Amino acid sequence: MCSRFENKETGESIFKLLKKDFAGKFIIEDVEETKQVNIAPTNNVLAITSEDNSYHLKEMNWGIQFNKEKKSPLIFNSRIETIKDKKFWTQLFYKSRCLLPATSFYEWKEIGKIKIPHRISLIDDELFFFPSIFTMIDNELKASIITTSPNSFMKNIHRRMPVIIKKEKSLYFLTDEPLKALEYCRSFDDKEKMKIEIADNILTNKQREYLEKN
Repeated sequence: MCSRFENKETGESIFKLLKKDFAGKFIIEDVEETKQVNIAPTNNVLAITSEDNSYHLKEMNWGIQFNKEKKSPLIFNSRIETIKDKKFWTQLFYKSRCLLPATSFYEWKEIGKIKIPHRISLIDDELFFFPSIFTMIDNELKASIITTSPNSFMKNIHRRMPVIIKKEKSLYFLTDEPLKALEYCRSFDDKEKMKIEIADNILTNKQREYLEKN
């Protein structure tokens, strides 16, 4: 699962890093270049798509909600199992894949009697990507992060984890054939180094006081 994440990179810095591994035309559309620390569902996020032999960085809203008036569920995470099994989601994956850049994500872990936010990141890579799907609803692009079963590192933290792709393989998720792209949607390799730390920057006063006393 992924209900909060961080992206400290801007459109310019993201494409500058990607150009080291990929050739092609990179287009930054009308997006805000602000760095974001605690991105939540319904927030606007940066997303990369592949269109007409070029890569586009654009702004999307995090979470797919088909009928807001009827309060249909906000689908900010999409299980890879559902994508494979349900025709609508399979077709969406085939036609509308995107990548959300991230520098970390957050999970809440119990410490004593209280849940504390923890920041999870990659030791060897400051920037990585969440494979995602998107659709247009009410003239607004909506994205949902693909999740899978946890790897060994994440098992003690949560029963799900976002799919993670490292920078040097990231754009292949957009350009490969759909069946090949599905192969990227698996648990993060146990050989890759991850780290977890208390997310001091998003602690509430109550959480901070509890940690200080315990």
